[in-house]
Amino acid sequence: MRSLPLTLLALIASIVLPSIAHATPPDVFGYGARTQALGMTGVSYADDYEAVFANPAGLGAQRKMGLALGLQGATFQLELDGERFALDGHQGSTIGLHLPLPFGGPLEDVITLGAGFFTPSNTVLRTDIIFPELPQMAVIARTQSVVLQLGMGLNLDKLVPGLRLGFGVSGLANIGGRLLVEVNEAQQFVSQTETQLLASFNPLVGAQLDLGNFSLGLVWRDKVRSDIDLSVEVTGLGGLTLPTITITAIPQYDPHTVALEGAWRNEHWLLALNLTYRRWSQWPGVVGKTTEDSLLPPHPDFRDTVSPRLGVEYRATRRRTTAALRFGYAYEMTPAPKARLAPGRDSEGAPRDEQLPLRYLDSDRHVVTAGGGTRYRSRIGLDVRFDAFLQMHTMVERTHDIPAPSGTSNMVTNGWILAGGWSIGLDW
Repeated sequence: MRSLPLTLLALIASIVLPSIAHATPPDVFGYGARTQALGMTGVSYADDYEAVFANPAGLGAQRKMGLALGLQGATFQLELDGERFALDGHQGSTIGLHLPLPFGGPLEDVITLGAGFFTPSNTVLRTDIIFPELPQMAVIARTQSVVLQLGMGLNLDKLVPGLRLGFGVSGLANIGGRLLVEVNEAQQFVSQTETQLLASFNPLVGAQLDLGNFSLGLVWRDKVRSDIDLSVEVTGLGGLTLPTITITAIPQYDPHTVALEGAWRNEHWLLALNLTYRRWSQWPGVVGKTTEDSLLPPHPDFRDTVSPRLGVEYRATRRRTTAALRFGYAYEMTPAPKARLAPGRDSEGAPRDEQLPLRYLDSDRHVVTAGGGTRYRSRIGLDVRFDAFLQMHTMVERTHDIPAPSGTSNMVTNGWILAGGWSIGLDW
């Protein structure tokens, strides 16, 4: 029986000590091959399935049904003190659709529904968690989860010329349940696991105003978070009673977002200017309590960010075929302060005197995007379209205020991300 506590600790550690936090790909790369090529804009002009993320109000301008399928991926080349910082690549498939509802009378050409899905390869939800004192890319490593987006656009042109409103939800998986561990008569550990994978839905609301060559768009997205809430109960240890151990964490998180965008367009050109505000200051960090009285790690003290974005598209039409070239740029501010020593917290969240390492590694990113697309309009009214994009994210080199756990000089981080993908769609 002397080895039981050590064995039990090893069992629990194998559960609570995996390795990196992730969240949703649309917040990192955008959603849809066209808007991803245009600097992750789209709030003022997207009017197909891409609008379910960019701004569901854009669906109100759509008059055709459509279906699109695509693939996308990314590779991470990140460095910590001149050495490769391992981070799994991002890859998955996208499905999008839009459907105008064929009502008559006052509702004719008023309501359009849309849906968008992103599914990572070989997973439904990947959740790795490490403690804040270990180096981790908590902001950009957020690309391994199924994302469901539903939207509805309302064309209110009959009431106010050019006005469209949109409503939608974003869905993300949560994990809950418990692990029962007991020691049987043969002094062996026996466990029973009960877990549930549940979906949480978070709202988004948007508006567009079409003024002919000019259009304005505004969208608000609620925070999107994935929670883990597991309990570990141990019985059968004779006179030894252990408290219930809880595993609570927020491994996937997109902050409250407000995006304002204006666009100018004519027969050949589209120019979009965007400002995206994210309320990162509400992020409480990844790791939660393990018992009711357990201490909390330092608060991450993330700050709110504003990201300026630009998208330019040139289109040319010959007979039934339209070809487009697209370029964009975004400056993504980091919400994370430099890695540093910070005060730990007690079980109520109040600061303590003890200074602990906090190693959330991140830096500002310059994002350059490019892409193109073609659309063929057949004589029978069926449109076939193909779009592709590339993104290069370059991280600004950053020197932090503390060394790595095994180092002596302050940490230096830099690197880049290369992302790309394509989609093919039909409209009728």
